Amino acid sequence: MKHFLSLACATLLQASLALPAQPPARPRYGDPDFFPITAWGSLPKDIFTQEQANDMAEAGITVAGFAQDIGQLDLVQNAGMVAWGIHQVPGNHYWDDNAPEEELREGIRATVRHFKDHPALLGYFLQDEPSTRRFRNLAIMADEVKASHPGKDCYINLLPNYATQKQMGAPTWKEYAERFIQDLAPAHIGYDFYSLFEEDAPLRPGTWRQLAETREVAQAHGIPFEVCLLSVGHMPYRIPSENDLFFQVYSALLYGAKGILYFTYFTPSVASYRHAPIDPWGNRTETWYAMRFVNNTVKCIARTINRLDSTKVYHFVPQGRERLPREDAPDETSLVSAPAAENQDIAVGEFRDRENGDLYVMVLNKNLKHTINISGLQWRNGTPADIQVVSQFKKDVLSRFAGENVWVAPGQALLLKIQQ
Repeated sequence: MKHFLSLACATLLQASLALPAQPPARPRYGDPDFFPITAWGSLPKDIFTQEQANDMAEAGITVAGFAQDIGQLDLVQNAGMVAWGIHQVPGNHYWDDNAPEEELREGIRATVRHFKDHPALLGYFLQDEPSTRRFRNLAIMADEVKASHPGKDCYINLLPNYATQKQMGAPTWKEYAERFIQDLAPAHIGYDFYSLFEEDAPLRPGTWRQLAETREVAQAHGIPFEVCLLSVGHMPYRIPSENDLFFQVYSALLYGAKGILYFTYFTPSVASYRHAPIDPWGNRTETWYAMRFVNNTVKCIARTINRLDSTKVYHFVPQGRERLPREDAPDETSLVSAPAAENQDIAVGEFRDRENGDLYVMVLNKNLKHTINISGLQWRNGTPADIQVVSQFKKDVLSRFAGENVWVAPGQALLLKIQQ
C-alpha cells in the first residue's frame, strides 16, 4: 500500500509540475490591479448569455462594453466585470445640435432610473465620435449625470486625427480635444484609431502623432487617456494577428495609456466585418485566443503600470527609413542613447513610480515579423546598476535582464525596472 501511495504521489507531483501557469485572477473594479480592458460596443440581446459573459471575462475583458438593460448588467456582474449603461435616447430632438436642455436632462434622468444603482454599472455611455457641434448637448448630459447619479462617470470616445476638419468641427485634432476638455471637463479622454491595413500596408502615418498629442493633452489637464484599437477585420483593415494586437496594445501602454478598448468583441452583422473575437453566431474565433493571451499579459503587469507616470517617449529608426511624424528622437536626457543594433526599429517609454519614485523603461519592438535581442541597449550614463524584467506571465515577479529575458517578440514590449 505504501509503495502504491508513493507511486501515486509521484505521479500527481509530475502532473502538477507539467501544468502550465494559471492565468492571473480576475481583478475587481477598484482593486489596485484592475485595468480597464473594454469590449467596445452594445451587448447584443440575441446572443449575450451568461456563458458569453463568462467567455468575455475569460478573454481578459474587465469592462463589458455597453449594457442595454438590468438583465445584461446581472450577467456582467456574475462574470466579475463592470459595464457602461447605454443612454436611453430622450426623444426625437436628441440628435439636434440645439436640443431643448430640459429634454436632454430628462433623458439622462430616465437613463439613471432605467439602470437604477446596479453594482456592475460603471457609468453611462453617451456618444461615439461627436463633433464639437455636439459638445453643448453632451456637456448638459454629463452635468445631469453628476447631479442624478453622483460618483458615476460618462464615456464619450473622440474621433481620430485622420477625421476631416468638418467631422471634428475644429482645424486640428489637438484643438478638437482641447475643446472637448474645456466644454465637458471629463474624467478621462479616449479616441478610436485603426492603424493596420490589409496586405501588410505601411502603418497609418498619424499613429505616433495621435499617441503623442493625446499624451500631451491628457498630461496637461491631469487626466488619464485610453485607446480604442482594431480587433476586427473590416473595410480596408486587416484581421489582426496576435502580433498586431500586441503591437497596438503595447504602443498605447508605451505612451502611458490607462485603458484599452477593442473594436469590436462581437462581429457586427455587416458583410465586410470578419473575425472579431466572437463570430456572428456566438463562437470563438482565432482572434479570441490571441486577445486572451495579450490581455493576460496586461493583467500581469497592471498593478505596476497603474502606478507609473509617463515621463518620456522616443523612437530609434533603422538606417535608411524615414522617420514618421512624431516618431520623436531621444534627447540629451533620455536614459537610452542607442538601440542594441542599428537595424532595430524600437520605441522607448520612460516612467516613474508615483508611490516610490522607482524608474521604469518600456522597450517596444515595432517590427511585426521578427524577434529582436536588446541585451546591447546603450544607456546614456552607463549600464544601470540593476535591470529587472517585469514578468508578463507571472504577476508581481521580477527577473534578471539576462539570458532569454533580453529577447522581444514581434509587436511586443519589455517593461524594465531600472536601478541607476
